[in-house]
This record gives sequence, C-alpha cells and structure tokens, in this order.
Amino acid sequence: MRILIFACSTVLFLPFMSLKALANPLSTSQESTNLDPIETTSTSNDDLTITAENSWNSNSNNDDSDVEEVKFKLQDISQRNFTPSRGIPSLTIANPYGFGADRGFYTGLSYQTDTRGGLDGENDGDATWGFGVGLGNAQKAIGAELSYNFASFGQNGRDFGSGGFNLKLHRKVAQGWGVSAGWNSFLSIGDDNDLDDSLYLSTTKIFRTRENLNSAFSRVGATIGIGNGQFRSEDDIFDNNEAVNVFGSLAFRVARPVSLITEWTGQDLAMGLSVSPFRTVPLTINLSARDIAGAGDGARFIFGVGSGL
Repeated sequence: MRILIFACSTVLFLPFMSLKALANPLSTSQESTNLDPIETTSTSNDDLTITAENSWNSNSNNDDSDVEEVKFKLQDISQRNFTPSRGIPSLTIANPYGFGADRGFYTGLSYQTDTRGGLDGENDGDATWGFGVGLGNAQKAIGAELSYNFASFGQNGRDFGSGGFNLKLHRKVAQGWGVSAGWNSFLSIGDDNDLDDSLYLSTTKIFRTRENLNSAFSRVGATIGIGNGQFRSEDDIFDNNEAVNVFGSLAFRVARPVSLITEWTGQDLAMGLSVSPFRTVPLTINLSARDIAGAGDGARFIFGVGSGL
C-alpha cells in the first residue's frame, strides 16, 4: 500500500517538478553539494576581448587557423569556473529539502550525546553514518539520490550497521527554488531496526535579502514539506496511528560560510549552526540540538561533518 501511495504521489508531483526554469538556472558547479545557489565570479566580455586580442599574433597571416585558435581560446575562457571548490552551509538539520545531488558521491558522519526511542529503554549516545550517490540532471530533467543511513554503531539495543536505504527524486524549478519527493527507509537492515519507512514531499526556496553573498544575512532558505512515518507527531507514533504531518525549516546565511538553522521536524523544535570553514575544501560542519521543546527525554545535542565529491 505504501509503494502505491509513493508511486501515485510521485506521478502527481513530477509534472510540476518538470516545469521549465523560470529564471537563469543555478551554476552546475553547485549541483552536487547542498544546494544553495552560490554566486560565481565570471569574466566580463571586455576581459574576453582583451584576452583574445593579447592572444592574437599581429604578424600572422590572419588565416582561418588563427581565427579558429582565437575562437577556441574564447570558448575555453568562457567555460572556466573561477569559484573555488568549497562546502556550502546546510539548509536543514534533519528535514529533507527541495534540492539534491544529481552527480557524484557524498557522505556524512554524526554523533549525538543522547538518543530517542532506543530499544529496551536504552538512550545512550550513538553515531550515525550516511552515504549516497547522485544521478540524473535536476536542472534539465529529474535528479535522483540513492543513499544508505547507517543508523547505529551497536548502541541502545540496536544491531551494528542497522539502517535503511533512501530514495529521493528532485527538480530545480527555477533559480533558488527546488522540489523533491522521497521515500526514507524503503528497505531496512537489522533485526532490531526501529526506523519508519516514510514518504515525503518537500520544497525549498532561497530568498536574496542582500545582493552580495559576502554580506551578512544575504540569504534565507525556507523549506516546507509533508510526510508520514518519521514525520508524524509524537502522539501518533506512540499510538501507532497512520497520519501525515507538516515539517519546515528556516536557514539564515549569517555570513558566507555560516548558516543559522531552526526547524520543526514534525515532532519537536531543533536549532543549529552549519559552517563551511575551508575555502578550498568541500567540508561542512554542523552543530545542533533537537527536541528542544520537550519531545522524547529532553534535548539531544548532535555534532556532524559531511562532504561531497
């Protein structure tokens, strides 16, 4: 029944996801990471002309080969990406967002000082590890992510390596706007695995509050979505009720490498800080607290680090 619901939801949602871009698409150099449009430094037409003129040999015969050489150099310059490879601060803490990877590999490792919902009443700290691959083209058609969430390292009554496979389809509708449909834990591993298979729809919009990305509070990322399973309210989970719930996140780009995030996971409030400290290394560090408003056994503090290739 869940497979039928997922299939129907995706079929209904993908035509909307396949709309042509309403504005200039995001730079393709940003697609494999997370997904916040970064402004790249380009070369002006005047610079291209000057470069071409400097490449021209005034003593040549100006034959066809010289013309082709200049055209080749112009094309090469125009296609260069002058933006250093770097990580991008996250848009959410735990919620799925509207963007995704459509090429390359990514991975992330996190540790939480306390867990919620451990088996046999055990709620000690534990680590998680996620990794996945991006396929397709979210800008021209549909991007896809296939990932595995290594949900436990053997603590709290769970088997070492237990976790779930996840599938996400996503589409860039316009510059700074993406939509996605996903199925978390569609296949679970481990006898004592308590992960909920969960269907969701999500959309994220990046708002430019200031033109220059280097300015303070230059961007705000807003995410909203609906889902079942893990996104249900705490009461519905305890009562084993099948229900659909709303989740949402706000990410404030307080500085180019730093974002402040607050979100409602469907069950409780979370807040955190996401930092990409290295200009030439695609690494993102997240510090957050979940269950701030009282769900579970109290606040849980989480440290995570992630990277994409």
